[in-house]
Amino acid sequence: MRISKLLIVSVLTLAMAGFGSSVNAASSPASGSTVDIKSNVLGEKSFTGLIIKGHTYVDLDGFVRCLPFQINSKALSFQSETKTFKVLNEDFAMPTPELEFKVGSGTFQHDGESFRMNSPVLLIQNRIYFPLKDVVSVYDIHVSYDSQTKTVQVSKE
Repeated sequence: MRISKLLIVSVLTLAMAGFGSSVNAASSPASGSTVDIKSNVLGEKSFTGLIIKGHTYVDLDGFVRCLPFQINSKALSFQSETKTFKVLNEDFAMPTPELEFKVGSGTFQHDGESFRMNSPVLLIQNRIYFPLKDVVSVYDIHVSYDSQTKTVQVSKE
């Protein structure tokens, strides 16, 4: 009887320790710290991004808010097997450049031309994050940090 109680207590203790470490790993700042971003590229828009290793990253929603054109949602595609995200240039009412990003890659494709990035595309908690400055610079869009407001500013040059 004593052995079984000791065994149960030991198993519960190990389980709780494992649960605690998995919670800490999920909530750790390994994915970066948040930063407020303000974009005036296509109207005034505010959203949150991540700072990871000194680079500003945005998810798909933030990415779309920083481009100088609108993206038709039907033109978006993600292939989970290859971890490739595409903006297709289909016959839509609004012309959209073809874009292709691969998670982990330091390059992306824009209308068939390859562009190098200083930081790779990331997949964090099943969301794609794009290195903001590396991608929007192709469109002559300026990204800067306002130290007074602690905000990243995205604007047309």
